[in-house]
Amino acid sequence: MSDIEQFLSAPPINLSLDDIRAALDKAPYAQQIHNPDEEMFPSGYDLDYRSAAVLIPIWREPEDGELYVLLTQRALHMRNHPGQIAFPGGKHDPDDASIQYTALRETLEEVGLAPDCFDLLGELGEYCTLSGYCIKPIVAEMTRKSELSLCEDEVKSVHWVPLRHLLTPENYRFKKKKLDAISRGYFEIEYQEIRIWGVTAGILYGLYQTLARHIR
Repeated sequence: MSDIEQFLSAPPINLSLDDIRAALDKAPYAQQIHNPDEEMFPSGYDLDYRSAAVLIPIWREPEDGELYVLLTQRALHMRNHPGQIAFPGGKHDPDDASIQYTALRETLEEVGLAPDCFDLLGELGEYCTLSGYCIKPIVAEMTRKSELSLCEDEVKSVHWVPLRHLLTPENYRFKKKKLDAISRGYFEIEYQEIRIWGVTAGILYGLYQTLARHIR
């Protein structure tokens, strides 16, 4: 059974914020998130990568303790990946103090949430993309739910998705398609009216794999 088949048949996991912090404390950050597309199209990933970061903001709903992840829909007029579902984030600026600062700065710029809204829980290994970026996912608890202020140039809308939905492998699909006779592959998740796929779904796959190692 392939790694992808094992993942798709794996059980759901449901962890508390304390569990997530403990799991990320033990995570091998130097280990990249497995991108199955890279195996299918290795020549496309022979790139000089640039650094980028995204924030995975997790909010605990006080009433029932349910954990939610904040995702954005990119503006429809953007040149790259218009309308796709994404985490807040972007490329690392040389003036940024750290890669964690990059994720927090971009979150402030995109959705108006200041760094003091978050308590960093840890990070995942990098996820390298066909567009030439190695993305560092930073996982954070959202400690206060401030009013959002969307940057209309970059963000069309935001969506709160239950973390348990994203940590249930049966909600994932692995899609294959051919582009110029080359087979390509990517993960896809649907939740209500949104479709999460590509890089964002790949990072969520990496989040599951990292957290699952903690409970084995």
